[in-house]
Amino acid sequence: MASNHSSYPHSIIDVAGMDDMNTVLQEAEIFEAQAKGSPFTWWNNQEDNPISKKIDHSLINQAWANSFPDSFAEYLEPDQSDHTPCLFRTPSVRSRIRKPFKFYHHIIDNPEFLVTVGNAWHPESIVGTAQFKLMRSMKCLKKDLRGLNKRHYSGISERVKQQGAKVEVLQRALLTSPDRATAVEEHRERDTLNKLFTAEQKFYRQRSRVRWAYVGDRNTTFYHKTVNQRVTQNHIHYLRDEDNNFFGATSAIKEHSAAYFQ
Repeated sequence: MASNHSSYPHSIIDVAGMDDMNTVLQEAEIFEAQAKGSPFTWWNNQEDNPISKKIDHSLINQAWANSFPDSFAEYLEPDQSDHTPCLFRTPSVRSRIRKPFKFYHHIIDNPEFLVTVGNAWHPESIVGTAQFKLMRSMKCLKKDLRGLNKRHYSGISERVKQQGAKVEVLQRALLTSPDRATAVEEHRERDTLNKLFTAEQKFYRQRSRVRWAYVGDRNTTFYHKTVNQRVTQNHIHYLRDEDNNFFGATSAIKEHSAAYFQ
């Protein structure tokens, strides 16, 4: 037990009980966790003879210590209680950040999209203003749309890769020994591959626009790389006139452009 803040008459301590407690802790293989905050966890709430003691302990085992080596117990202020609350902190474990909902355009092409929306959209069962009904209906729809996207398009690039490998096997079989069943299967799998290709293209196009909207024209490496890429794409390397004469030098391009517009 920890020492007290103030002196008080000595009481009889059951040494046998303390020995039993130590034996139990050893057999259970648990020990005191690293602690921060107040060294005492309880006080008698008396004005004349205030006494503080550490009667609350945070115990862990070796498995916990191995999994969370930087964890510690923090004893907070007691507030209205006579005991201090204990909060375990694990700095190495990042709290799960809930990502905001994003509506991806490619799920509109899925045949389950309209059915999913129809099953989840019930504004007539919601009580409130029209604006509240709309907001609540959209919130109820998020979970189903997330599930639809996860079932059919999660890891879209890996899905495209796997589907492409499946189509390659069928096409190789057709080139070796063609038959009707393999041809039908190849057409079906290739159709699935094309749909995944389209979904992947829409996904990355939307992601690129979101990224540009987020970082914008800030003075970042991404911005400068994007500008350099656009300059390269828009650079005029040469011009030809109506007689198919070639203008490759910078000065010749300038002169021809000025003469054309004059």
